[in-house]
Amino acid sequence: MSSNSPEALANQARPTASPPTSPIAPPDDPYFKWKVLFVSGSGIFMVTLDSGVVNVALPALAREFDAALTITQWVSLGYVLSVTGFLLPAGKLADLRGRRDVFLFGFGAFGLASILCGISPGVYWLILARVIQGIAGALIQANTGALVASAFPAKERGRALGLQSSVVSIGLLSGPVIGGFITEFIGWRWAFYVNVPISVMAIFMGLRLLGKSPRQAGQPFDLAGAILLVTGAGATLLGVTQGSHWGWESPLTIGAITIGIGAIVALVVVEQRVAHPLIDQVLFQSKGFVAALASAFLLFITLAPVGLLVPFYLALVLHLPASQIGARLIVIPATSAAIAPISGYLSDRIGVRTLAGIGATTTALGLLSLVFLPDAGTTTPLLISLLVIGIGQSLFLVPNNSAIYESAPRERYGLVGGMVALNRNLAQSFGQATAGALWTGVVLANAPAGISELEAPSSALMLGFQTVFAVSVVCAAAAFVVAVIVRPPRATTTAPA
Repeated sequence: MSSNSPEALANQARPTASPPTSPIAPPDDPYFKWKVLFVSGSGIFMVTLDSGVVNVALPALAREFDAALTITQWVSLGYVLSVTGFLLPAGKLADLRGRRDVFLFGFGAFGLASILCGISPGVYWLILARVIQGIAGALIQANTGALVASAFPAKERGRALGLQSSVVSIGLLSGPVIGGFITEFIGWRWAFYVNVPISVMAIFMGLRLLGKSPRQAGQPFDLAGAILLVTGAGATLLGVTQGSHWGWESPLTIGAITIGIGAIVALVVVEQRVAHPLIDQVLFQSKGFVAALASAFLLFITLAPVGLLVPFYLALVLHLPASQIGARLIVIPATSAAIAPISGYLSDRIGVRTLAGIGATTTALGLLSLVFLPDAGTTTPLLISLLVIGIGQSLFLVPNNSAIYESAPRERYGLVGGMVALNRNLAQSFGQATAGALWTGVVLANAPAGISELEAPSSALMLGFQTVFAVSVVCAAAAFVVAVIVRPPRATTTAPA
């Protein structure tokens, strides 16, 4: 074997002093893996639930603090930026210091930050508390998949990740409903306090049910790399998400993106010179890992315009009230919650490439049907399209996530979990920003001069929708090519699964 082969590089980089960083399963406890799934599911449920609850509460807290939308939006944006920036450092820290301990510390910090949010005397206090909450959320998000992937054998990993994906969908479904009830009948501050009992219960269960994770002794944490990554990811995401508000030629937008790209370039240079880099280059020696991560990025870009533009289609073209719009938007998460466990079960039996190919194709067909939506009539065609997209999304993402973990050494699962979440966040943000800019440009180019895109005639609106969803079909096709053709028949696993 060549000393420069992926396998040799993996063996050189793999620590020998410590066992893999996963919770120690008692030899006589056959239910240990299900306990891990239960505790990790509590974490991902709380984080996804929180997003929906808080978004619904934003108008109420804006009225109480008498804050403009440009300020209030930072309650959500500050959280998203901090989560995204800290995902990889959180995953790496878990690999070094023990996955269970970092995961449960994240719960504690999330609960405390939720209290700080609830007692906020003003909007700027709330924004700062949300940034802290986002850092804690990164400690949780980066480790949920890693804990499950470590606890389950490779032949059952797809099913376990499918069940976890269902929990995510349930959190997304219930968040707006619970948030609306809490805000209307109890008060927006309880939208944050609701996280506290969940955090306390999860810490208690985690300490009782999870074995203490071993650590990778003797490896320092790459602080310089972490600072550069947080700066790069945060600044780039800030520029992309705010470009449509600030203007793409605004000094703020250009400055944020320039700082982000500069920090990422500096990160690449630094990571090549440190002994224990934050981003392990060994992972990228696996063609299966790179292909699975890239295809997931493409699919998330593909799906981003659906969540952004479908509400505008329902409101501006079909003229539905907000209550009816919300009811129709639950189709994709509801479908995903039902299909994800089935997808996981199938991926363990028929293989990742086949199922991912079916999922990408199904998603592309659903998106293609959106191109032909009518500009009047019922929402039945839309609901069918969303149902097909929800099925395709689950058939693709669950086996693809399993392939990502299969392609990586077990002792790096924390870092991999951070990469999976970071990949998703960046793709969704980039996808929504580009879709919004493309739709606005097409609509204004085909509308009478002097009116906004929200006042444009249906013909211009529909042309904008058709253009964006046609581009999404192309992206879904690209995800198919990468997942099925570029990806090797079986992922190159750099460590035993």
